[in-house]
Amino acid sequence: MSQAQVTALLGKPTSQAPFNLEKISAYVMTYPFGQILLQDGRTVAITVADDPSYAGPLGVKLGIQEDSVKAALSAHKERRTGHRDSYDVVVGSSDTRTRDLYDETDHLMIEMAAPNPNDPMAPFNVISITQAGDEGLALLAAITKAKVGGLYPDQHVLNFESVPWST
Repeated sequence: MSQAQVTALLGKPTSQAPFNLEKISAYVMTYPFGQILLQDGRTVAITVADDPSYAGPLGVKLGIQEDSVKAALSAHKERRTGHRDSYDVVVGSSDTRTRDLYDETDHLMIEMAAPNPNDPMAPFNVISITQAGDEGLALLAAITKAKVGGLYPDQHVLNFESVPWST
């Protein structure tokens, strides 16, 4: 979809702005439910981060625990592949333990966070669900790599690990 089609379908966004990351350019449209990322004038990713009624692919919903996400992926008969990025993001005095599960088969990224970063046994809960094309998944991965590389001086990423997975 083009930016004009998104606006015609969803109305005017609450905010919109260009986003530049090293050699990558995108345009971010923010709506009450989340964000839409565009590159070269077309939608590459749609993120739902604030709609408790939304059920994404395989029935994944915001707030469910990581074990439920794994069960949903395993219950589907089609083989899936992807990778999982795990890391801590420190912004000021705030520390968030994060896991980004990339399902490259269904073009999906599920972001999870632990509510208590000081508890290594705290479960991870889904905080956003992103449907993306190949370009969108590449953009999301590039943003994470930029954080790890120190591009954002107000954010520090610790304990980064990226591992492949499959069902």
